Amino acid sequence: MVGAAVRETVASRMAANRGAGPGFDWVRIGLSVLVILLHSFHTSYGFRGQSLAYTPMGPVFGAILPMFFGLSGFLVTGSALRLRNLRVFLVFRVLRIVPALVTEVTLSALVLGTLVTTLPLADYFADPRFLTYFGNIVGWIHFELPGVFLANPRSGIVNQNLWTLHPELLSYALMAGLMVSTIVYDRRWLTWAWALITVAAILLNARTGVFEPHGTYPGKLLIYCFFSGVVAFHWRDRIPVDGRLAALAAVSAYCLYWIPQSVFLIQFPLIYLVIWLGMQRFPRIEWLQRGDYSYGLYLYAYPVQQMLMAELPWARQWYINFALTLPITLGIAMLSWHFVEKPALRLKQVLGGAAKKVATSPQA
Repeated sequence: MVGAAVRETVASRMAANRGAGPGFDWVRIGLSVLVILLHSFHTSYGFRGQSLAYTPMGPVFGAILPMFFGLSGFLVTGSALRLRNLRVFLVFRVLRIVPALVTEVTLSALVLGTLVTTLPLADYFADPRFLTYFGNIVGWIHFELPGVFLANPRSGIVNQNLWTLHPELLSYALMAGLMVSTIVYDRRWLTWAWALITVAAILLNARTGVFEPHGTYPGKLLIYCFFSGVVAFHWRDRIPVDGRLAALAAVSAYCLYWIPQSVFLIQFPLIYLVIWLGMQRFPRIEWLQRGDYSYGLYLYAYPVQQMLMAELPWARQWYINFALTLPITLGIAMLSWHFVEKPALRLKQVLGGAAKKVATSPQA
């Protein structure tokens, strides 16, 4: 029909924004802030804080990790398709994740731990838990340092956020396998594989409940969310940017949260919602958008919260916890970006020649 309006898609919105979603930076920051808010309850009240899952805010907090992993799959696929080079792809992933992770783990073990441990320093360094804590750098997850945070409501936990490293690394391994097999470059075969896995997972979960979240999401489910983001990127030319669909997705996800064994069905509206948000043009705050601070917010917030709970018992209320943690962690995240993450990412430019002028955006 002549004169009919052309429906805007995710692909067209990204093309108009130099290949990136205009709102993805804000989405990642927003999700990171929601993690801090959620953990303000956990670190203030211990296991009592986990009852938040059964309140009206439960679906909001329950959406955070699936949206994070779905968004990661979407963005990482763009990087993989631009690079088409497994070695460079893996090096880029290492450059984005490892430098800040090494810094955080080392600071936690050598600075934070030595300041707050209840053990003599000789015993602290001799304890096997001190050395094994560095296993977090390679995805061998440990939450404890000897004598650290034992009197906190969340006793003995240094950085709960590190548990997501394991499914994240496995997600990258999945992407590597898809690149080696070349399936990731073929939308049809990729979609068929995803569809078969989805049906099989739904049937298995209906029979066994193996993917049901009990306090937190199983790592396999988060990898599935990542895979869903991979598929969504391939269909970006068919996904409309429609506020009405986004509202319907939000309502659907909220309602599905309360229905048992709907954990896979809820991923469909959540992946659309996170992509739709990434297509929005949010107001620009210059000082806050001089770097990608979302990773630092996610990485450092929990140790900051635990330190505050240890040193300021009067702050063990979620609103005080959150109000103190957010600015402190944001300051640390800015330092991490400008002095650790950004310098490491500059190496992308050196390695980019092997991939023929690949994009070096932090979103890659």
